Amino acid sequence: MSWHDPARSSEPESETALRNELRGLLGIPAQPLNYFENDPSPELILLADDLRREAQRRKHTARRQSSWLLLAAALPFTLALAGVGVWGIAQKHKADRLTAAVVHQEAEIQQLAAAQQHQVPQSPAADAQQLRVQGPQPKGQQPRALLMGQASPKGRPKELVIPVQRSPDFNPNNNESVKTH
Repeated sequence: MSWHDPARSSEPESETALRNELRGLLGIPAQPLNYFENDPSPELILLADDLRREAQRRKHTARRQSSWLLLAAALPFTLALAGVGVWGIAQKHKADRLTAAVVHQEAEIQQLAAAQQHQVPQSPAADAQQLRVQGPQPKGQQPRALLMGQASPKGRPKELVIPVQRSPDFNPNNNESVKTH
């Protein structure tokens, strides 16, 4: 309640007594009719200045850093974290695509192996006959039996055999001697 509130007439006597005691300590007459008629005393001016300085000190010490400064400081870290997250997700998708490709290739290889196991085994002479009928393989392609690493007819272990086509002008007997110092 303010000092000049008309509702003060109904306040308890204990509060009125405390208010009168405070007036006496501050040097204000007990019942002034108009508060603006009193000239402030030098003690009252010093007390008001002390109160004002204390209020300003508390205002400056209790002032919080605004939240936008905290957000501005956290922004670079947030952006870096988001960038790393996006990069990680892209790498995961790339790994998933590669895994799917490997699984698909393994399934194809297993299907080819199963198809070759179900074929009727032929003699080596029949294989040679089949190669003569088909003719030579185009450059860069090997027969499927050689690529799949089937066991040779002599019982050797499976190995990859790459046929070598030599140029017609190659002559291994045409050696030249080279002098060394």
